[in-house]
Amino acid sequence: MEQVNYEKPFNDEEESSFDIMEWVSYFLHHWYLFIIGVIISLGLAYLDNRTWLPTFQTAGTVMIDEGRTAINNSSQALMQGFGIESGYRNVNNQVIMLGSYDLVCKVVDSIPYLKVDYISKGSFKTRNMYKSSPIIIESDYVSPEAYNILFKIKLRSNGTFNISVEDNKMFSNLSIDGKYGEPLQHNLFFITVDNVNKFMGNSEIYFKFRSRESLVSDFSSRLNFGYVVEGSSVLQISLVSETPDRDVDFINKLCETFLDENLERKNDAANKTIKFIDEQLGVVSKALAVSENDMTNFRQSNKIVDVSSHTSELLGKATKFDVEQSELKLRETYLDYLTKYLKTNLADGTVVAPSSLGLNEPMLMSLVQQINDLRSQRSEISERSPYYDKFSKEIEGVKLAINEVVKSMRASLEIEKTDFTRRMSQVNKQIEELPEKELEMISIERKYKMDDNYYTFFLQKRAESEILKASNTPDNNILDKARVLSVTNSGKKSKTTLTFLLFGLLIPTVLVILKELLNNTVRSTKDVEKNSPFPLIGAIRHTKSTDPLLVAKNPRSAFTEMFRVIRTRIEFIVKRKTNIVMMTTSTESGDGKTYFAINLAAIYSMTSKKTILVDLDIRKPSINQRFNVVQPNGVTNYLIDQNTLDEVILHLPKVDFDLLPAGSIPPNPGELIRSDKLIEMFAELRKRYEYIIVDTSPIGMVTDAYSIASLSDVNLFVVRNGKTNKSFYKKLSAQLKLDNIPNMYTIINDVLDDGSRYSKYKLYKYAYLFGYSYGYTSRRKKSESEKYFHYYEDDTEI
Repeated sequence: MEQVNYEKPFNDEEESSFDIMEWVSYFLHHWYLFIIGVIISLGLAYLDNRTWLPTFQTAGTVMIDEGRTAINNSSQALMQGFGIESGYRNVNNQVIMLGSYDLVCKVVDSIPYLKVDYISKGSFKTRNMYKSSPIIIESDYVSPEAYNILFKIKLRSNGTFNISVEDNKMFSNLSIDGKYGEPLQHNLFFITVDNVNKFMGNSEIYFKFRSRESLVSDFSSRLNFGYVVEGSSVLQISLVSETPDRDVDFINKLCETFLDENLERKNDAANKTIKFIDEQLGVVSKALAVSENDMTNFRQSNKIVDVSSHTSELLGKATKFDVEQSELKLRETYLDYLTKYLKTNLADGTVVAPSSLGLNEPMLMSLVQQINDLRSQRSEISERSPYYDKFSKEIEGVKLAINEVVKSMRASLEIEKTDFTRRMSQVNKQIEELPEKELEMISIERKYKMDDNYYTFFLQKRAESEILKASNTPDNNILDKARVLSVTNSGKKSKTTLTFLLFGLLIPTVLVILKELLNNTVRSTKDVEKNSPFPLIGAIRHTKSTDPLLVAKNPRSAFTEMFRVIRTRIEFIVKRKTNIVMMTTSTESGDGKTYFAINLAAIYSMTSKKTILVDLDIRKPSINQRFNVVQPNGVTNYLIDQNTLDEVILHLPKVDFDLLPAGSIPPNPGELIRSDKLIEMFAELRKRYEYIIVDTSPIGMVTDAYSIASLSDVNLFVVRNGKTNKSFYKKLSAQLKLDNIPNMYTIINDVLDDGSRYSKYKLYKYAYLFGYSYGYTSRRKKSESEKYFHYYEDDTEI
């Protein structure tokens, strides 16, 4: 019969395979890591959640009205410019103004309680005690070094306190004592500490001075604007923080300050008009007082009460001319003001509209409105903006147009003044013909009436301006004052717990994977199949016993049954049941080849056939030690003709097979192994014994096994689970295959069975692979591994 072929194709490339059940077994084998990870992660999550503080969203709403003005239609032509410019009425512009740096600065300055943060510290939580602090600190001076330093203040029931610093090395020795209500001066600050909670005992809190810049930066970074409904002009102003009361105060004050500034801008034109009128009234009132005094003195000194009718008629004409002259003078004064303002004071604010002084010049009114709008739009953007130059050019163009209109109006004014002078000279000529006293009286009375009319005109304009200014209201309205809407981080605790739990499971998973991936030892049959071209014909389970004859003493154990399977496999390989020579070797010492060889000899001796175990590991013999035998002579002594074969073969009591020790360690073991005497020895042993088991040196360390491999029928390469280096094993197997070592087969040794599902799973795979299900195929309701490993009654004893 032909020999059974157990050869299999071998590929040096690493095969890609993934056994999910094997990885599940790995994880189950390290279950304790996951339990520890979960416990630690839940503990850390609990500690982290103890520090949790709710963050609140606080919001208020403002209605932005871009179409509203402060003047009514009936007075619009007269008082144009008293409303806010169109640039300021733009909704988006007002949103930008709400978050502007200057406005936030004003709000911060108007809330003095913001300047000091009062903080309470617990074991886990740190809270801001805004408006709930037992003390109030009023600061007159704070050094720049003192800002953002966390001061600790110990409050005592006797009315005193102590200030110190904990977390700053520069001020670690700071210790300041003081009394409530008394000024405290230090180079860092001048403060007064007031106790607002009279019933408070000994306690301690922390405080921190806040600079204006830090407060502005804090609120500006958190301010959020959004329309309540898309397309509407109702704006929601919101803040999110752990101190909602402070945010409520800030938003309310921001809205109030915004409305005040809006009203202030609306009143800017009216204030400038009133200022201009007051300046004119100051001049006219002095002239009126002088003319009134002159008229009174003249009448008293000359005893004149009234003038004749003809004189009265001339006086009436002269008075009309005086009114006309006043109007011409007012127009000329406004043109002078406009020319000077455009040259020097354009950056000061709004230009007074001509209609506010009773000058109805449509072209000039339109141009003045244009330059006011352009100036307001340019003031809203930075000088670096490309639109800044655009608006500047447009302003210059409007200024040129205004100057042209002013020149045209001055030319027209000169013509009117010339005509007025001609008509006035005719009346004056008639007046000069009157008697001297009446003439003088008319002159004084004319001047008085002219000043009086001029003064009355300005008083009327000023009254109108004050009335319209008083009637101005902000363009915008506060719909809802600030209030707390919601808690924004209510789900943070559950997210934190879930995150820590995931890490608690992920870290053990990664550790297990790394442990398995970085373990470069043979761990399974797959490792053997991937790294060796030699067929795997058996697996030996791990045992805690050090007894070298474990098979002979436990004939019904699963451990012994594994050797029986290997014995059967060998018989199938060599196609006979007797006259078999078997060699055992390994990659290096410690792989268990000697232990395997001893028990393999024991399993063959159970057949009542003559069996011998030959120790050919002549470099490092160990079989004598296993049996506690002192025998200096052995194979080496036979090979050098010191002893006969019968003299070195041992027949030990209670051992069913014979033993041929290695003998003395020779100086030339390599040459001795290759001698013809060794071939003669094996020929003689084949005549005497049915089974010959040869234990050789590790083939990965020395080449002795090469010489013996050709003399044996089966060469068994023992690989130890969890010990044999995978890379070394792979290279050695490839070299042996290249060297055409005949009849080489693999045995995996020391397979763990610690009762875990991990080891049960691996051993079950071996049992299934090598046919270890003998005797229980009818009981399929039980798991295959359990059926095998609990079948033998003394299985747990080894």
